[in-house]
Amino acid sequence: MPSIELVCIGQRAPSRLPKMPFAIVTDTVPISHRGPRPLFRRELTALIGCTYHVGNPGADSPTYHGPYFAYDILSEKSQFPGRFFEVDARFRSAFKKLLRTLIDASPDGAVFFFTDWQFGPSRATRGGTLTAEEFWKRHDRHELKLNGCYIVRAIGRRPTSSAGMNKKRTSSVKITR
Repeated sequence: MPSIELVCIGQRAPSRLPKMPFAIVTDTVPISHRGPRPLFRRELTALIGCTYHVGNPGADSPTYHGPYFAYDILSEKSQFPGRFFEVDARFRSAFKKLLRTLIDASPDGAVFFFTDWQFGPSRATRGGTLTAEEFWKRHDRHELKLNGCYIVRAIGRRPTSSAGMNKKRTSSVKITR
């Protein structure tokens, strides 16, 4: 069951989001739903921010009692064989809006984006820092990997402080390719 998660770096309280065609559950700390040993726990412990867990449509309904995952958000090509990340066309516009909203809400102008899928690629990809535009270009070329993480930031925005870093655990988060 794949997870799609975004940490709004440096954010202290979750943003109020418009209604989306998929579920979103928030946490006030960087945490993955893929516990107890998420792929990117090292990176998550180095961050401060709110986490947005993207889920299948209806998974955030009070009457829903099944597992929370994001399989239906992935395009059919992305589901099989499950190597690259691609948002299904039905959700692309809303997902793009979510990413832009979170980048704008971040004091550092950045989002830590990651996917974690037990049936995805066996190797984790740490894909570095991309602008939002580069993220979508790589998305369209099927170059974003499932079981991958990326820092996505606005063009021209540089961190204004170390607001998004958890100084108790580490001084910075660095994603190397």
